[in-house]
This record gives sequence, C-alpha cells and structure tokens, in this order.
Amino acid sequence: MDDRQPATIEDVNKIVAKDLRDCDAEQLAAFDKYRVDPFSAPIIRYGQMESVVVVARNGDEVIYWEDAEDGFNISPIGPNGLVLEHWCNQDELRFALNAWIEGRGLYGKFGPAVPLK
Repeated sequence: MDDRQPATIEDVNKIVAKDLRDCDAEQLAAFDKYRVDPFSAPIIRYGQMESVVVVARNGDEVIYWEDAEDGFNISPIGPNGLVLEHWCNQDELRFALNAWIEGRGLYGKFGPAVPLK
C-alpha cells in the first residue's frame, strides 16, 4: 500500500528555491522566463488520476514536480490542464530547464512511464 502524500505547493516552492541555488545563469534566466505561480494539475499515473505541481510553462509543455519519483519532469499539458505524460525522471530543476535552453537539447528523454508487465 502506498502511504505517500502528494506534494503541496508549499513543499514544491521549497524544493524550487533549493534547486535554484545550483542553477547557472542560463538556467536561472530560463526559469525566470517560463516560471508560473505553482499550481496543482491532474495527471494519470498507471491508470489512476492523481496530481502534480507545475512550476514552469513553455507553450504547451510544463515542468512539474513528480512526487512519486522526487524529481522534475517535462510533459505536454492539455487544454483542460491535464498533464499528458507521466515521466519518472528524478531530475533537479536545472536539468529539466536544460531541455528548454537552446543548444543544451533534450536531457535523455526515453519516453513516458509505462507499467511493468
């Protein structure tokens, strides 16, 4: 049984503040450009509707805190606010931001999480 409690916006704000201390100038500029007031967004994890906290948005992609994996991930977001892909990266914020910084490219995107068979 999973006794994990979803991360709150307050929890994620503390994680963001801590992770920003390790960002370089380009990463800080990217976060300043794309940051949003953190909000809770629905996501489907392995067939279950749950929630994550979104901290940045670039077009129709978001960076969100994945509390099941303790890391930041990037996913498309639907027009209804649903985070469309569940990822299992355990990235610090700076590594997620690299995907949105020209020349740094994607950071090892292999595909969204899928249940084990």
